[in-house]
Amino acid sequence: MWKLSGVLAVTISGLLFACSQIETPVVKDPGLPASHWGNPVATTSEAPHDWSALEKSLKPEACAQCHSEQFNDWNKSLHAGAYSPGLIGQFPSMGLGEGNSCLKCHAPLAEQKYISNSDMRDSLKTKLQHPVGFSEPGKLNEKSLPLRHAGVTCAACHVRGWERFGPPQRSTGAVGKIDGPSHGGFTATRDFEQSNFCASCHQFPQSYAINGKPLENTVKEWETSRFAREGIQCQNCHMPDRKHQFKGIHDLGMTRKGLGFKLILKEGGAELSISSNWIGHAFPTYVTPKVVIRAEALDANEKVLRRWQWEIIREVYYDQGWKERRDTRLMPGESREYLASDPPEGSLRVEYNVEVIPDHFYKGVYEGLLNETLEADAEKLIRQARKQADANDYTLFKESIRLD
Repeated sequence: MWKLSGVLAVTISGLLFACSQIETPVVKDPGLPASHWGNPVATTSEAPHDWSALEKSLKPEACAQCHSEQFNDWNKSLHAGAYSPGLIGQFPSMGLGEGNSCLKCHAPLAEQKYISNSDMRDSLKTKLQHPVGFSEPGKLNEKSLPLRHAGVTCAACHVRGWERFGPPQRSTGAVGKIDGPSHGGFTATRDFEQSNFCASCHQFPQSYAINGKPLENTVKEWETSRFAREGIQCQNCHMPDRKHQFKGIHDLGMTRKGLGFKLILKEGGAELSISSNWIGHAFPTYVTPKVVIRAEALDANEKVLRRWQWEIIREVYYDQGWKERRDTRLMPGESREYLASDPPEGSLRVEYNVEVIPDHFYKGVYEGLLNETLEADAEKLIRQARKQADANDYTLFKESIRLD
């Protein structure tokens, strides 16, 4: 008996040694094809014949059947709302070609584009009838909204030529073809975890430059920051733990987390310092938002004795071509001081308010459009957008300091 056990032990040891000499094949990261953003087409000819209707569907409600957490996060995000009233309300006056050009980022898939002017106008009516969007992920039927109404939908990032793409498996880090029970599995690549994945929409080309800087220059701003040097990608902040919320300047908590505030007494007044501590690009990165810093000197009866105001903005305007009036934004790691100097006699304290107007530029666009003659459906959508833009304003910081 002992002899047999010894033989087995030697045999097993030999097998283990032999197995240890066999190298595990290294699967090369396939990356994304160049056409992933250059020509985003989710379908080609017929879907694989053995797929169910659910597997073939590109609609977010279909994805929600298995990916409910991602759907619920996305459904509250600005990506889900990218096909917005303020956008499409401009299309009748722009025309089919320019409208589809805007959809390159707001509804990226070829399957989301308009096929005719009547198709575009019908879509405006549908938007007016269904302003909320995809609020019932459990319902997938023939009456579902057209795919373009999903804006930057699941398939816009994850489906090309029927094939599903995504980041490496969370549990194993595996890349390449990952088998699965649904839609033929998926192809995993680390490209989904790199900032350049976002560049197609969030980095405009140099041909869109105003005063030497592209209209949206987010990825280039990130590349010159410490975050790029430290390997901190866009996804680390805007998709933490792979959440599909895509929070940005419209979210008070997200904005507050990125900035530092310090209010102190200064010789001759009070001073508020604002630091960009955890933002990997200019604050704000685009021409749309405006941040207003206001200070008021108040007496013992809360009477305002003096006011100060500053603005953080990249302000552009059109005059026979686009021009930049000023750029007072904070770059990553930059601090700036706002001094309420020489408060009048009788001032007891100085109060600072920092207000964020995320859609400041768009408000001006909407007002200009409403002063023109618009088609009825377009006017209704622009009025909706103007009202929503006002609702997006919020107070980021409010604090006072006694002068004594």
